[in-house]
Amino acid sequence: MDLASVIGVVGGCAALVLSVLLEEMGIVGSGYLNIPGMVIIGSGSVLATMAMFTMEEAMKTGAYLKVFLFNKPIEPGEIIETLIAFAQKARREGLLALEADIENIKEPFFRKGIQLVVDGVDPELVEEVLDIEVTNMKHRHKVGEDIFMSAGGIAPTMGILGAIMGLTGALAKMGGGDIMTTVHSLAIAFIASFYGVAVANLIFIPIALKLKKLNEIEVFIRDLIVTGVLSIQAGDNPRILEEKLKAFFNEEEYPLKAEEGKK
Repeated sequence: MDLASVIGVVGGCAALVLSVLLEEMGIVGSGYLNIPGMVIIGSGSVLATMAMFTMEEAMKTGAYLKVFLFNKPIEPGEIIETLIAFAQKARREGLLALEADIENIKEPFFRKGIQLVVDGVDPELVEEVLDIEVTNMKHRHKVGEDIFMSAGGIAPTMGILGAIMGLTGALAKMGGGDIMTTVHSLAIAFIASFYGVAVANLIFIPIALKLKKLNEIEVFIRDLIVTGVLSIQAGDNPRILEEKLKAFFNEEEYPLKAEEGKK
């Protein structure tokens, strides 16, 4: 049994029931505060989204939030400088001379590529191994993007559900004769839709799009690394290597100045 599906569906239904009970008990709120709406949008959106993914994927939501808040993309200039330096050293001393520098490489993917080259792995196999790792990384990152984009699609719908629930409660009380109370209840009911749209467009969707952008940047960096590693293994002249790396950028965006690339 998939726990994410069970918890998501059962929990979502429980959140809906709790919202209805709060409405029935008159625990609604005032002004821009709609307590039942907050419950159905907050809990309902999270739980319904959870049901769309496996438990393992859902448990990684915190890690994706950490990436969104704290991730700092690798500077391509630093990667290019290192690749050019490695190419120069390999031309002078041979590929095995790079083994002493492997531990100093901070980026794990870059380190793996150079290690494969130093170990004498066939170039086609080096490229295949690195490409597989890039593909797996894309898949992992896509899950994070999908989680928050799905939540962004569900939240406005939950907002509408909260508004309908509030409107139903308000209309049911119209027989009491207090028109101002009814109008007040109608106003609070519509706040649920406001919550849903706001949460989707201010939180969930921006997180999803930021994760997508960070993924694109990391894929770009890894493509840069693969090109550089294979060029070093092929014994290319450092100037040729730099020309290959320059092709990844518009001329004005290339991160190294002319004199830096020649070092």
